[in-house]
Amino acid sequence: MDEIYSLFLEEMGEPMFRQEVPLSSIERYRGKLPKKLLEYWAEHGWCGYGDGIFWTVNPQDYEGVAASFIEGTPLE
Repeated sequence: MDEIYSLFLEEMGEPMFRQEVPLSSIERYRGKLPKKLLEYWAEHGWCGYGDGIFWTVNPQDYEGVAASFIEGTPLE
């Protein structure tokens, strides 16, 4: 465990409701998301922290929401 994650756990507490991240999801986002985030996914999974105040999630679950949010904007 790296120092940054250790400090994060000190502040937010141990993870809850952990879900294993498939290798296919890590590969899908390689080069699109920060390498360190993908390392955290691989090691710690998608889960909640701080009694559910902060979550790491599967971005695929939100692709439709993100697409509708940016529809008609220069980000589309």
